[in-house]
Amino acid sequence: MKIFKIFLALIVFSGTFLGCSTDDKDAPIVVIATPLVEFSYAPSEVRAGQEVSFNGRFLTGSSVITSWVWNFGDEAQSTVATQNATFTFPAEGVYTVSLTASDKLEASTTVTQEITVLEPVADPFEASVVWSFSTENVVPNYNDGSSSPAIAEDGTIYYLEAYAAAESRMIAVTDNGTTPTKVWEYVPGYNIRNAPAIGPDGHIYIGIWALDAVSKVNAADGTQLWLGTTGTGISNSTAAIDASGNVYIGTRNQGIISFDANGAERWKFQEVTGTGYYGSPVLSVDGATLYAIKTNGLVYAINAADGTSKWTENIAFEDNATGTSLALNSDGTVYYTTDAGVTAITDNGTTGSVKWSTEVAGANNSGIVIGLDGNLYVGGSAGLAAINPETGDVVWHYEATVNESVPAVDSEGNVYVGTSDGKLIVVNALGELLKQLNLTSGEVNSPTIADDGTVYIEGYNGSTITLFKITTNKSEGPADSFWPMKGKNKRNTSFSI
Repeated sequence: MKIFKIFLALIVFSGTFLGCSTDDKDAPIVVIATPLVEFSYAPSEVRAGQEVSFNGRFLTGSSVITSWVWNFGDEAQSTVATQNATFTFPAEGVYTVSLTASDKLEASTTVTQEITVLEPVADPFEASVVWSFSTENVVPNYNDGSSSPAIAEDGTIYYLEAYAAAESRMIAVTDNGTTPTKVWEYVPGYNIRNAPAIGPDGHIYIGIWALDAVSKVNAADGTQLWLGTTGTGISNSTAAIDASGNVYIGTRNQGIISFDANGAERWKFQEVTGTGYYGSPVLSVDGATLYAIKTNGLVYAINAADGTSKWTENIAFEDNATGTSLALNSDGTVYYTTDAGVTAITDNGTTGSVKWSTEVAGANNSGIVIGLDGNLYVGGSAGLAAINPETGDVVWHYEATVNESVPAVDSEGNVYVGTSDGKLIVVNALGELLKQLNLTSGEVNSPTIADDGTVYIEGYNGSTITLFKITTNKSEGPADSFWPMKGKNKRNTSFSI
């Protein structure tokens, strides 16, 4: 990403210019601010026929800007009158791109930069929004980082309008190709704070925050099949589900609870010390072990059959781990995130040990996914990071504002992640930007990749939640890796059913 800045001096008028005597030391000084702006563009290597994203920003000390106008320097002198814009250069060459910013006093500043456009690539990556859907129900806040759509085998998409107390709802949508259709809404009357998960029988499980319960919802009509209470304090943990339909979910103060497919409690794992289990638990490859983390840094391996402890690894940290989504590698390595970074835990059978820990600022509300090359990907406050799975070293970093999104990797190794300023970003395995889609004005959550490569993702515009369908010319499905997206698969179960 390239950034070009201009700094203009403030215009200062002293008493001399206002008709006051030069001897009048108390003469007023009037400072008039002018527009101070910069602009950046991505990707930094621009090619003909490739969409380029331009972002305008005002600088500290700038007057209030009321107008932004871009000129892209092509023969048609194409212009766009928005703060952020996209443009596709028609041919290779050198283009002078300018951004003119004006304030309410009609003072203006123009910044320019010459951009060298290279020849087009032979087979460029393309992505576009096919449709967007919203019920237009007003919610006071965005879905948090645990939220991602779940996709059933028949293609039905289940997503949330969450974080809205009694207005929270889970919505079922069918994809008709170029248009969506709402099938039903499930409105429990309480806050929902976690992504839905789909069991082997096709029905949906969702935790209900204020009701302290997990609900099984009929996939056909959205009616409640059963409600399993957890005592007090269910968390925003997405349920893990095994091949028999057994459900495992974390709570704020009742430990980890397992229910069978009929709603009967199988067991409760609860330790006296520590705080809640906000991170979504995950199941081992054979389904025999459940991994969970407390917000105080205790990582547990639990026997999935009876809820007894297999081992506890005490990871001492002071960083927030309330939003983490645990993930697992094929060798049994467990990953979790905190405000400060990512930690890898090795399951040694009867004990657990730290394999490595690496700094990734603000990784707490994201989670680890695995690419085709084995590299790990995680979002953070500074952007998207690629991590070496053996050493924990950061391989590359793509600058963005990622606060509430777990990435997803497609069949070609491309990585998708949502940003807090309304974008879906797609980069390749080298960290090079392939596409940036401007979806909305606020948080964009975790993408889910369907079997045919279609991407579904939720976004917030300050008042409503919208579900987007995005298609590309490259992806044929999720990556053939052990953990390509949040919850491991399109059903959000953390286990291959």
